[in-house]
Amino acid sequence: MKVAIFDAFNGASGDMIISALLGVSLDEDDLESVKNELSLDIDFEIGEVMKKGIAAKRVVVKEKRTERNFKEIIEMLERSKIEKDIKEDAKKIFEILAKAEGAVHGRDYRNAVFHELGGDDAIFDIVCSAMGIRRLLREGYRIFANPIRTGSGFVEFSHGKYPVPTPAVLEILKKSKLEVVFEGSGELLTPTASAILAYYCEGVFRQPLRIERISYGAGSRESDVPNVIRLILGISEIHDSIAVLETQVDDLSGEEVGFALEKIREKCIDAIAIPAVGKKSRPTILMRVIATMSEAEDIARILMKETGSLGVRIIPVYHRTIADREIEEKEVCIMGKNFRVKFKRSKSLGTFKPEFEDVARIARELEIPIFKVYQMLRCEDVHSERK
Repeated sequence: MKVAIFDAFNGASGDMIISALLGVSLDEDDLESVKNELSLDIDFEIGEVMKKGIAAKRVVVKEKRTERNFKEIIEMLERSKIEKDIKEDAKKIFEILAKAEGAVHGRDYRNAVFHELGGDDAIFDIVCSAMGIRRLLREGYRIFANPIRTGSGFVEFSHGKYPVPTPAVLEILKKSKLEVVFEGSGELLTPTASAILAYYCEGVFRQPLRIERISYGAGSRESDVPNVIRLILGISEIHDSIAVLETQVDDLSGEEVGFALEKIREKCIDAIAIPAVGKKSRPTILMRVIATMSEAEDIARILMKETGSLGVRIIPVYHRTIADREIEEKEVCIMGKNFRVKFKRSKSLGTFKPEFEDVARIARELEIPIFKVYQMLRCEDVHSERK
């Protein structure tokens, strides 16, 4: 499994994230293209700096402060010709910021007005970061973040003096998988960086890792600790830790069991129902769920709520061997029509499989049997491999 870890041991800001991505999945031309495509009133410089003896890349952005609302920023992004998936990522990151602002100030997030976060520099930071991280995802990387130092003390904003971490940052963290440490002096974790990392990062990576590459991105602050964020790229052994959740129910109809499975599958890796014979030789259903270790407790509560069960067994599985997997999306032509199809691929096993939902959609649209769509997609994939 390919892994990219943001190691924000002294906090993170949007420009630090871009700086760390430079030379990895971004270059100067990419930054220039974002500036021009969105007509941003900024200048930027790229350089190398030393932070407590660590050589790091540094992007310095100069702009005229601009105040925009959420709707204006979304319309700006929609009008642009930036790649669709990057554009969608940027819109969702701004939505995270807007919802945090709305929650803090008690108003509809769609009416949020960005002050410090509405400037062209913030738009530049978010779109460039989305471009760099999305490219890592396309290469098959999964994105994680080590525990982040947030800082402490107070910071001045347009609304007044706020404690660190700021209320908006706390709102973003509350709905993310990020873990933080309340250490350091001043504001170390900005709302922009917290929204970017919250959107992409799966949490803390806790498995063995073979490190292949390290990139340092510097910030503007000077402190006792090097003011850099590290981007660590590596390969993890093909195993992970999961939990198996089980409970038995004997008073649910088939429809109720099916509904409960659909609700649980929204949160877990997989869920099945197994017919069994329980106490007093009564027919029963064994509900078995596979979940990540970190989400097992939450999913157990959902399982009890949806089934009425009074208890759920949580069985830790500390080692599970899995194939390396990546998802590739590409355009295929079938019977003269173009379709976007996602493929699950394992390079080590030499296998691939198109997503069922995409196959079913094509079969319905072309009114042909689903097995014929599978056959044509296999031919398409073999053809693309030979190119």
